[in-house]
Amino acid sequence: MESERLQPSSARTLRVSFVGMQQQEVPIKQGLMKITLKPDTEVLDEVVVTAMGISRSEKTLGYSATTVKSDEIISARTTNVANALSGKVAGLQVSSTSSDPGSVSNIVIRGFSSINGNNQPLYVVDGVPLQNNMFSGSGKNVATGGIANISSEDIESMTVLKGAAATALYGSRAANGVIIITTKTGKKGDGRNFSISYNGSLQARQVSLLPEMQNEFGQGWNGGQTFIENGSWGPAFDGSLQVYGPVWNHQQLIHEYSAKKDNVKDFFDLGWSQNHNIALSGVSGDSKMNYYLSYSYSNDDGIMPKDYDTFERNTVAFRGSYDAAEWLKVSSSLNFARTATDAVGSFQGTSVIDGVFEMPRDISIVDMKDTSSPFNTPEAYFTPYGITNPYWSLENNYNHTASKQIYGKIQADIKPIKELTFSYRMGFDYTDYDVKIGSPQIALDDALIDNDYGYAPSNMNQSGSVYARYGRHLELNHDFLANYADKFLDNRLDVNINAGVNMNERSFTRITGQTDDLTFHTGFWDLSNGATKTTLGENQNKRRLVGLFGDVTLGWDDMVYLNLTARNDWSSTLPIDKNSFFYPGATLSWIFTRLIPENKVLSFGKLRLAYGKTGNDANPYQTGVTYIQGAANGYYGSGIAQFPMNGSNAFQASNTKGSSTLKPEMTSEFEVGLNLQFFNGRLGIDASYYNRTTNDQIFTLPVDPSTGYSYMVTNFGKVRNSGVELVLNTVPIQTKDFRWNLDFNFAKNNNKVIALPESLEGGKVSIYRFSAGNDAVYMYAEEGKPMGQFYTYLPKYTESGQPIVDANGQPVLGTSVEDTGKNMNNDWSGGVSTAFTYKGFTLSAALDIRKGGYMFSRTKNLMQFTGNGIATTYNGRRPFIIPNSVVDNGDGTYSENTTPIYQHNGSYQTYFNDYGYGAGGEAYLLDRSFVKLRNISLTWDVPKAWVRAMSLSGLALTVFCNNVFTWTASDNNFVDPESTTVSQATYGDLATQFGELYTNPSCRTFGCSLSVKF
Repeated sequence: MESERLQPSSARTLRVSFVGMQQQEVPIKQGLMKITLKPDTEVLDEVVVTAMGISRSEKTLGYSATTVKSDEIISARTTNVANALSGKVAGLQVSSTSSDPGSVSNIVIRGFSSINGNNQPLYVVDGVPLQNNMFSGSGKNVATGGIANISSEDIESMTVLKGAAATALYGSRAANGVIIITTKTGKKGDGRNFSISYNGSLQARQVSLLPEMQNEFGQGWNGGQTFIENGSWGPAFDGSLQVYGPVWNHQQLIHEYSAKKDNVKDFFDLGWSQNHNIALSGVSGDSKMNYYLSYSYSNDDGIMPKDYDTFERNTVAFRGSYDAAEWLKVSSSLNFARTATDAVGSFQGTSVIDGVFEMPRDISIVDMKDTSSPFNTPEAYFTPYGITNPYWSLENNYNHTASKQIYGKIQADIKPIKELTFSYRMGFDYTDYDVKIGSPQIALDDALIDNDYGYAPSNMNQSGSVYARYGRHLELNHDFLANYADKFLDNRLDVNINAGVNMNERSFTRITGQTDDLTFHTGFWDLSNGATKTTLGENQNKRRLVGLFGDVTLGWDDMVYLNLTARNDWSSTLPIDKNSFFYPGATLSWIFTRLIPENKVLSFGKLRLAYGKTGNDANPYQTGVTYIQGAANGYYGSGIAQFPMNGSNAFQASNTKGSSTLKPEMTSEFEVGLNLQFFNGRLGIDASYYNRTTNDQIFTLPVDPSTGYSYMVTNFGKVRNSGVELVLNTVPIQTKDFRWNLDFNFAKNNNKVIALPESLEGGKVSIYRFSAGNDAVYMYAEEGKPMGQFYTYLPKYTESGQPIVDANGQPVLGTSVEDTGKNMNNDWSGGVSTAFTYKGFTLSAALDIRKGGYMFSRTKNLMQFTGNGIATTYNGRRPFIIPNSVVDNGDGTYSENTTPIYQHNGSYQTYFNDYGYGAGGEAYLLDRSFVKLRNISLTWDVPKAWVRAMSLSGLALTVFCNNVFTWTASDNNFVDPESTTVSQATYGDLATQFGELYTNPSCRTFGCSLSVKF
């Protein structure tokens, strides 16, 4: 390569770089300088941090490992760094439980394996395991610790280890994969031993997806005009002036009877967010010490009016190391995070979102802001049917979570000889959190109600409550490691041996209290405010695990690499005489291009094989009898008599029988893969096939009460995940000033429940359900079928496919739930990312694609119930007969149905409310397919000459947009397919795939950022 460029007279050194080539620095000479750059082969031989912090050359790996680097993480501009992986790693799915600030994001690698346990990967930060804590309540899953408290600007890279062979050294918590986070360390600045950097962004958040609603009919019921309904089953709009709501103190509301087309959209505000990070990085003059210190601040305001949905986070991070001698290195890290989350709950009743979505189409929401008016409070609100003014709900409900986290490590590395290193690492992770949830008291006497139209506002009365929880989590982790690395036989034999001991202890304490019947109806969210103490409980938990492990890698002639791993764990949560379990792993990689003459087409080729096992122990206290405070149940309820009683206390055995023969849940996995690089890295292919089986699932099953127990803990079941993954990296165009990167990833996972006990509900286990009459939907794990099979009440058809109706012309539904043939799993997933770089400008974008799978949507169900959904305008709400329907004559024959469905007798509304407009509960199962343009950004790296003139070493400006567009399946014009309101802390991450009940809408963010390096 040749380059000719004018330089400032003060310059002494010339730095020359070009994409795909090695950078060089040369002294400046007079006259024409000719500089030749060499191809950068680093893309073929990058160093990857693997299990237990062991660094290995990527080309030697016999399993799949994907690394996402700092610039990709930062460019995602997400507060929760888990979301930065969306669409970037084949076989990895990120699901944000909500777009609300501070919400949990889940990651699942290669499908769901555990029916009742945890399917999340293990997160490891600088060699230390990190707990991923959360609190779930009121339809919200709020992060209280874990990677949600790591600033993206502090991360150097994130490496995803997928298979059992790759993760076995981490022990039982790594059965679902491992995400290794390597943070930034101290580095020299430009011409000096330190650098100071600042990264900041300002962004706005707006609603991006709302249910589509009809604009033809307004308030009413069964086609008639009413004054206090919360549905849009009334007459067609005619623009007339009409009164509505109760008569209060001789006053009544009046409005124009016409569609308020944007009444839902106009309620939500534009939320503003900001993120700032400042970091000091450097090394000592003798290069023996390095340090990194950063402070980050994030403040996210959601789309609810004012500041009722916010997330605030402050983090401080320090990392340093010191080469005390040639044979001794000490290092440490310390990280502190403090967060505060104000959430707006999603639930039936006085929640904001229920009040918004059940609003008749002719009533303006934004006109309800004045909550000093009785008409905008429960006292005289236009409807007493279970909802209230969303603005009043915001002001009078309370949901606050505050948490603190401190985590880090101390490490010493001793190198008695060049080839041998002994290491000790002590890691810790401490989190505590406080939660306070308040529900207002409503105590109306209807004294000023002159006419309630048959249903008084006092039907909204509720006692109010204050719920409080304090939790504390602590993890201590000790690693003793020995590494021996050397080469023999003229450097042709590469030997790398690792052995070590891991000791881990985890504990938590949780205290919960609740009081009802509030004295002060709102605003005083203290347990002393309640006259009735309904809940008081404490839960403590501790577990220990000791592991002994070894890892041997043998490489021959930089061509063939054999890796053998083994680990044995002793767990305190298993029976004391059966608490040991062993799992091995082996990988083989062959770089076959070593046998092919060097050429310009195939630069690198590797075939890899891997097999591994990982164990997963039980939760604590599942091997014996546990005792609880005494209580007696009655015929109509539980806990009708409870201790303490009359000054005496008592305890009794719980109704769950532990298992003295409990075994660990074991996962075995086989993987084969191929890595190819063409044209010196211009085209790369990474393909994998895997087959993973999880045996001996640990579950709590119902048993015959005659045993003295209601449930028992046992091992059962087998789940298999198999599939393919493909990654394609390309550089279609590369010139002196321009480069275009285009990357694709694709994954298809086949999930199947191989075995379950026949005694268990016919071979199926309930995961989650929504029970509401004909709309009831159940999600099961069922033998022989994919995980998450949906069941509901289905309509009946003749053998020729004609719908059967009853004497009223309504569909006939089955009397028991049946398999819909639909399940929660995506058929396949993929991603596309691209970047165009021209001189100092970079335009990048990322697309996330998921095809297939289903979810339950209460939002769609609500649209039909209220008459707000477009589907409820079928046939203009005129009478109709269900097409091609027949009536069962009772003798095996059928006759044509002649009974119409029409509004004024209620049958039209019943058709939608009770029969899922002919589909039963299946009507509310939505195709969860989507295509999301996750982010798009444009960055300008200010020219170096300009930067140096400002006494800086780097300056970049970026404009960006996240969640730019979301394309959903044709039957889903209601919710974001990733949404869930299921309590993950209570029911597990598998249950979150069920769907949503009253979810807040998803959002789009757009903003700008500034990056400065001094």
